[in-house]
Amino acid sequence: MKYRVIACIDDEAVILMAMAMELRRHFGPEFVIETATSADELELSLRDDLAEGMELACIITDWIMPGLKGEDVAARLRALAPGTPVVLMTGHSEAGEAEAAIAADGPVRILRKPWRQKALVETLTELLA
Repeated sequence: MKYRVIACIDDEAVILMAMAMELRRHFGPEFVIETATSADELELSLRDDLAEGMELACIITDWIMPGLKGEDVAARLRALAPGTPVVLMTGHSEAGEAEAAIAADGPVRILRKPWRQKALVETLTELLA
């Protein structure tokens, strides 16, 4: 069985833990959930996963990261797997410009923080189909 990876990045570890728990509960053993608080850390993990034959199924990124915005994170990680769907998590209302930039390279959805469990699961179910 070829494992698929859901990659999650946020600079707040508690948000990553909560998200990973929800994702594992709803998507079970079919997906590997990779989490990181920096783009460097996540990129290294994903390079290893891809080298082992795994597939990058989706990127979930916070919009505002230290030193990077979500669209920059998405571009960097999509360089490893072009066209990978992205979920942009944000508490900011002006994320529309980021959505347009990310959408040029593949599917993108925006979820507002704090996210609702149902919205996260429905969004990922749609993107992972």
